[in-house]
Amino acid sequence: MNLRLWLASLDPTLLNAATFGLLTLEGAGVPGVPGVIPMLAQSAMIDAGRTTLEAALFWGVLGNWGGSLLGYAAGRWGGHRLPARWTRSLQGERTQALLDRWGAGVIILSRTVGSLRTPITLGAGAARYPFPRFVLFSFLGALLHVGVWQVVLWRFGAALLPRLERVGAEVAAGLAVALVLGLGWLWVRRRQRRGFGGMSGPVS
Repeated sequence: MNLRLWLASLDPTLLNAATFGLLTLEGAGVPGVPGVIPMLAQSAMIDAGRTTLEAALFWGVLGNWGGSLLGYAAGRWGGHRLPARWTRSLQGERTQALLDRWGAGVIILSRTVGSLRTPITLGAGAARYPFPRFVLFSFLGALLHVGVWQVVLWRFGAALLPRLERVGAEVAAGLAVALVLGLGWLWVRRRQRRGFGGMSGPVS
């Protein structure tokens, strides 16, 4: 399968919705969300003339920024639903000192650096960081994060896609082999247990 052609054939409206949704989750600090995947798909559709760079940037920035506001709200007004140790950490002196000293820079940087995104987004809300300033700095961070990634993928994504196809095929083959070996190992273990069970009768 030609990955580039498949991505270019996606429905633009659905892709914009997926871009917004995934980047909202990523922006809110949900770990493991692959925000770069919809941006890569957007780059293929831009090359195919089915969408524009401006549209891709709009939905990406809006999602990442909106997600950061949801994360802030979760930290500020939903903290009682978080685990107690999380709440203590987010409201601790370290988080407060970090925001007091490097507030603007660390909020902007947290839009891009995954290890900072969750603690800073939730911590800003838990520490009662001024909401208007958070709105501004998180918007600048979202604009920087999505803008740089989307432009880079648009310019160089076409060269990356063939490599991703090869890597994807190799990973799929490796997973298939691992699955077969794992099932075989489980089957052997089960047979061995049944064999031992059948030999456990009384000795005359």
